[in-house]
Amino acid sequence: MGKKVVIVGLDIRKPGLNKVFQISHKEKGISQYLADPEHTDLRSLCQVSTVSENLYILPGGTIPPNPTELVARKSLDRAIEILKQHFDYVILDTAPIGMVTDTQLVARVADLSVYVCRSNYTAKSEFKLVNELKKDGKLPHPCVLLNGIDMSLRENGSYYGYGKYGKYGKYGYGKKYGYGYGYGYGNKNDK
Repeated sequence: MGKKVVIVGLDIRKPGLNKVFQISHKEKGISQYLADPEHTDLRSLCQVSTVSENLYILPGGTIPPNPTELVARKSLDRAIEILKQHFDYVILDTAPIGMVTDTQLVARVADLSVYVCRSNYTAKSEFKLVNELKKDGKLPHPCVLLNGIDMSLRENGSYYGYGKYGKYGKYGYGKKYGYGYGYGYGNKNDK
């Protein structure tokens, strides 16, 4: 497709994009920009991934002492505007909704919210939270993405389960990634 994409690590309490994408300069990232936007070049913090020359990663950076305060600042709004000027798609990787208040603060700058759930892992009760946040206007254009479906359990094109998706536990990156919440931006003319 040739579209330029940046993934922004806004789970600044527990940054993990550096592990997933093997980022070498993980100490510099979005938290440095949010703390001092006047003296930090945002675009220089974006690193080309090893996955594709069109995929950039803006890691979380050094864990700040005041993450909630940082994402509440107007510098986050400005950062998103700058990134939208230089990338076709901006994806914000955040902590799972409900774990920390930071994620709801980030929602204000999102065009779209994606709630990622894993089959046989995420409790069905978690969907109530998504519905409540949508009803209260705290979740912009919510979408639910269910992954990890065991296709060997399907019959005639339908997925059969046992009335639950499992437990929701700790979150992080790697084999035990608990999945959570993200935001996406794109050029509205690309529909």
